Amino acid sequence: MIDPQQFYMIFSLFWIFGWMTIFIVIWQLRARARQKKLELIHQERMLAMEKGIPLPELPELPQETGGASFKEMWRAQATNPKWALGVGAIFICLGFGISLALFLSGDDYHQQVWPFGFISVFLGFGLCLHYALTRKA
Repeated sequence: MIDPQQFYMIFSLFWIFGWMTIFIVIWQLRARARQKKLELIHQERMLAMEKGIPLPELPELPQETGGASFKEMWRAQATNPKWALGVGAIFICLGFGISLALFLSGDDYHQQVWPFGFISVFLGFGLCLHYALTRKA
């Protein structure tokens, strides 16, 4: 039988990471849809170039991208694509270090709160997952 304190702790961890998972999935789906729109624009422009007709105007992307222009989005894409992997590795190491330090501490309070270091561990795994899903094959 699980005592109420353990139950609430497990429930709160599932609650937090469940919502984080939902938000990450929604974010990834929106990013893929945006990428498909950019690829379609690129294909249209390439066909126009092949046929020798004037290039179509670059459209403003819909409000779901915050109204950013195509140029601004292109500059944002030009950043280092491995940033998520590096930041994710830092968060994983930080989380394991915090959890280990709290677990090995002799203080009773630290013995109770050591699992909170796993928040940054899972954040790091999420960033590594983001890198794995968005990198070019």
